[in-house]
Amino acid sequence: MSVPSPRVIEKVIMKQASFIRKFPGTIVGFAAALLAGCTPLHLSDTHTTSTPRSQFFDVAELAREPVATLGLLSPAGLQGLNPPLSHALIAALSKASPPIRGIAAHETVNMLNEQGLAAEYGTLIAGFGRGGILERKPLQRIGSALSSRYVLLPGLADFNQVIVDRFAVQGLTFIRSRVTTLRLWLQLWDAQTGKILWESAGEVTVATELVRAERTVPLDEIAQKLWLRMIQDNLLEGKTGSRSLFSALERKETR
Repeated sequence: MSVPSPRVIEKVIMKQASFIRKFPGTIVGFAAALLAGCTPLHLSDTHTTSTPRSQFFDVAELAREPVATLGLLSPAGLQGLNPPLSHALIAALSKASPPIRGIAAHETVNMLNEQGLAAEYGTLIAGFGRGGILERKPLQRIGSALSSRYVLLPGLADFNQVIVDRFAVQGLTFIRSRVTTLRLWLQLWDAQTGKILWESAGEVTVATELVRAERTVPLDEIAQKLWLRMIQDNLLEGKTGSRSLFSALERKETR
């Protein structure tokens, strides 16, 4: 598993330091929030990029019929992250404006298996792994079986975390920071024509101040926000890129 470079870590930590210097009165409240079981101060840097939408595609059609999601593709060592990332994608689709009714990946697999298309689905995904293309004829049969013209193919490009044991501001020492980087990609295919209509890639780096190493911003929450940015800004609104820097002291009670 790759680790962010010292320069990236330093950049994220310095951004947090700058934020706290601007709001010194929040330091005591931040420490109290951590001890009280609230979500810690975190900073996220999100960037997305995408191709322009196909001129032959009306994005409004996504709100009129269910959109199937195929199984998330990921490197061999990261396949254990597939379930939470897939669930986060479905949640993001439902939160888009207008909302998109997505067929979850496990439902897609169940429907295809019930109709005897498990082997064809495996061949379709294996073919994509070899050449980066979803072959038209099997894609047509799978789309027909799912009653979905449009199919989303999600993927995980990279995920890493590192704990940084350094950071002090105005005499108050924060014991450690967790820096998480997540890179995702997403493609929209027309199952009838076999054409790829749109694709996007996104990256988010989240730095969270911790009292204990096990406390962090959940991965599915990070992924959902990144998926939503790609879907809302790039797919629905047609932007070919976006970037945001967000700092927050969120007071969410943990159960």
